[in-house]
Amino acid sequence: MKYIIALLVFTNCAYAHEMTPTYFSISPSFVDGVSNVDMKLFNRRIDVDYYEFSVYDKKWNLIPYAATERLVKIDYLEKKKITIYIRNEDVGRVVYICSISKLLKEDVTSTPISSRICSKVK
Repeated sequence: MKYIIALLVFTNCAYAHEMTPTYFSISPSFVDGVSNVDMKLFNRRIDVDYYEFSVYDKKWNLIPYAATERLVKIDYLEKKKITIYIRNEDVGRVVYICSISKLLKEDVTSTPISSRICSKVK
């Protein structure tokens, strides 16, 4: 019984950020030759304020993209909409869009844990 109580007392929850939609669609943008994807990011981590995005093909090779911000500052419990622009010639290769938490060196007080979340094309 005391092991169960100790387990409950010393167990910590791990929180990550949230990115939606899980399965995204690529839409035409207002610029010729460019398509876009709208993603929403919700920061559930009190220890992280910055997130970076990346776009990958099915073999996890990076695909070039554009965004208004590549490194996005999102405060704790804040939501933010991010639009990612992809050239039409690369649209057929896109499989994943990922966000990764970026830890500031001076903010690390314990073992840093970075979270990465990926969404997949429909």
